[in-house]
Amino acid sequence: MQKKYFFIILLCPIFLISQNDLSDLFSALDKSEMTTDILFNHGFSFSKIADTDKDLFSTNDFFQGYNELATAANQHNFLTFEKLQEAKIESRITDIIPIGLVFSEFDIINDQALENGDVHITNGKLRKSATSENPIFEIRRKLFAAPFRESFDKASLKFVLDDRFFVNTSPSRITGINVDFNDGNGLRKVNINQVISVNYPSSGTKELVFNIVLESGEILTSRSLVHVKDSAISGSRHAQVFFTSSITPDLSAYGEPVSYPGEGEYEIFLDTTDGVLDKPIIVVDGFDPGDARSVAALYGSLSYTDTGGPQNLADNLRAEGFDVVILNFPVYTRAADMSEIDGGTDFIERNAMLLVDLITIINGSKTGSEQNVIIGPSMGGLITRYALNYMENQSLPHDTRLFLSFDSPHRGANVPIGLQHQINFLAFGLGGNNVVELQEVINGIAKSPAARQMLVDHLESHLLGSSIVDFDPSLLLPDPHPWKDIFDTNINALTVDGFPQTTRNVAIINGSGIGNPFPDKLGGDVNPGFNLLNDNFVIDVVTSTAADLEINYTPATASGSQLVSSVVISVFGFPVITSTANSQAFTFSDGVDAAPGGLYDMSLLGGSSPPTGLISDFFDALKADYFNFIPAVSAIALEITANGEIDWYHDIDIGTGTPPTAAPGDVINSTPFINWYMPDDNEEHVELTEANVIFALTEIIPEALDTSSPELETIRLEKNPVKDQIGFITNEPVVDTKLNIYDLSGRLVMNNSLGTLTGTTHIRINLSSGVYILKLESDQGFYTTKLVVD
Repeated sequence: MQKKYFFIILLCPIFLISQNDLSDLFSALDKSEMTTDILFNHGFSFSKIADTDKDLFSTNDFFQGYNELATAANQHNFLTFEKLQEAKIESRITDIIPIGLVFSEFDIINDQALENGDVHITNGKLRKSATSENPIFEIRRKLFAAPFRESFDKASLKFVLDDRFFVNTSPSRITGINVDFNDGNGLRKVNINQVISVNYPSSGTKELVFNIVLESGEILTSRSLVHVKDSAISGSRHAQVFFTSSITPDLSAYGEPVSYPGEGEYEIFLDTTDGVLDKPIIVVDGFDPGDARSVAALYGSLSYTDTGGPQNLADNLRAEGFDVVILNFPVYTRAADMSEIDGGTDFIERNAMLLVDLITIINGSKTGSEQNVIIGPSMGGLITRYALNYMENQSLPHDTRLFLSFDSPHRGANVPIGLQHQINFLAFGLGGNNVVELQEVINGIAKSPAARQMLVDHLESHLLGSSIVDFDPSLLLPDPHPWKDIFDTNINALTVDGFPQTTRNVAIINGSGIGNPFPDKLGGDVNPGFNLLNDNFVIDVVTSTAADLEINYTPATASGSQLVSSVVISVFGFPVITSTANSQAFTFSDGVDAAPGGLYDMSLLGGSSPPTGLISDFFDALKADYFNFIPAVSAIALEITANGEIDWYHDIDIGTGTPPTAAPGDVINSTPFINWYMPDDNEEHVELTEANVIFALTEIIPEALDTSSPELETIRLEKNPVKDQIGFITNEPVVDTKLNIYDLSGRLVMNNSLGTLTGTTHIRINLSSGVYILKLESDQGFYTTKLVVD
């Protein structure tokens, strides 16, 4: 399919002259007829600020427009794009959101000048035809404004119209600025650097309206949207607690000249039964660029839907007497050197030391003898594993009985290398017109410390020399960043097998446990070498400017070297820029991208807000919604061969768990987990389902075992889960048997005298769907198990 935009000359000037100096395009053009001092290349504008009909600007639109206009103005009156990014990060610390406002008049080359031949290209430079007497410029005027953040998990906000990002390049004087924050107070006068408090009475999308009043009395308007979700949770013991780790990990192996302690925050949500901290369950946040997932949002991420409707795992556990403790890794300013640290993508070791301190704090605060449960979703599983390993290695008491790993990348995570190449090139390979919206994906995600520690194939390991965008054609095999090997060595050196030794270690994974593939948008199977994108974007009809973009998943071993990413820009039918990347699979595994695993929704790469414009079209053109993010064999920490070679498509054959019942007696199919849940079909990464929640509950909620009588080892359930009857199978008679069934609150919901059980016995039940404790008692002993009713 084709997407049509009017990007005049698009990349032709960039690559016929200089990739980083767009001004050369206009250097030979007679500008004496211009009205302003700014000649804006509106044909290569992702922000569309030259579009007279556009008045709605997102945060990314503002950043893009600001950067494009700054390039056209040679940065006069404008700060660098990095300053905008820094202000956005700072706003998470100060809790005051900057608003940027630009009012500009600029010249563009009018469309007719190109269509009529009044302007032509010679030697990579635009020139006016010597025979033309037609005007080639026209003036455009644009107001655009937006807050530097647009998604919030609370209803009380503070904004400031920051003078650093207030720009007026027009000859008109602005005499007044008014803003309607859509909070019910209408337009209000706003002064520069004035902090404005806004309280929204409800959640939802709010339209902000910005008006400027010119000295002439003319009023111009720009709009933007913010998304408000008030995620207040009842039952918190106290407000979020910010703390600094008392332990400083040694990060010198990563090239850190000075090692610093980390900073984190936690919040305790007491149970809703007695309100006493006595049964703590710690939930550890995972990979979270920019702290997009706050404490409240992490609590909300524990929601799921079962046959009874919407549920929340944390709410359910609190109703059963458990206390939920959320550990978050925020963005913060480190006082020692005033560096901005994104805790959600920081070194795993540093975040693990925060968990070590939190465990110690909880152990010193809780009452009773109940041991801790720790749930580690995604990277949170690695943080938990490292923290528990460290405490055992240092003989520090963690008093933890259960470690539940939730789709964590114990053998590594994956982002398709073709996608990494393409996004990196669009973000940094287009000179002054880089797609700034994608730069956060690279800098904040791909190049973060945690991503370097986890990804099994990393773009920086494929770069050619000092280039930041070009791949070395000789580096074809998957290659992680060197930091991954450092981290793996660190975590595995702490205990015998790299996992805590005194806890019950169990796992929930979202990848298929039976090797099923995941589907593309049309329902077909995604296989190695899958063509994710192959699209021609017609950019400008007049100059025949087009962009051909192609992305393929990593190939099968048998396919050898295969193209995984290609960017070809053509002008007048001739390619003026070509950037490609190839990949080749190892001999022991096909390419990882299409393997079974926890799936990543690619629309999330566009940021927390819905993508727009070209970015939206890019995602629409993708032939699949997902890629394998956490391979199934990684989430189950499978050891396949003694030399560490990993076949991402290996048939997982480890039995049913507790302990494994069918695991072979060699290194094949060895896992450190004693119990696990693996779905048949691939699911979204860290997706909670009714089935895996039932598994989690059966592990978290301990059985009330009666140790005064011996356990009956000759009896078992015929099947579990059940519907309307229970089947008991016994190898020898059990006489005078009594059956008691309790719900998870301990309430007796069914009791029956069964007499003597022999062979197979079926008992009718009438119970609602859920998890129960089943207990059989006789003079010969007892049998207790968790019963799941579908």
